[in-house]
Amino acid sequence: MAKALALTPDVLAAPQITPKAATPARTASAAAPAKKTAPEPKPDQVPLQLRIPREEARAIKIAAAQRDQTISEFMLACFHASMKA
Repeated sequence: MAKALALTPDVLAAPQITPKAATPARTASAAAPAKKTAPEPKPDQVPLQLRIPREEARAIKIAAAQRDQTISEFMLACFHASMKA
């Protein structure tokens, strides 16, 4: 932890030194792949969360991927199928 200094005009006028660890690496922007961002929800859509066991969540993700659907699309299709039954 830095020592406390008396607030004199000389101390207040000193240039701010940014540590190297606080700056991003030069290659970080070039090497880092673009992050996928969540798609913007449509105006008539609302987010929904639920808690389910880890094994079932994994099974849902696998089933959605096998059908080339997002988890939201898969769960909505399952909901509509269950409402018809």
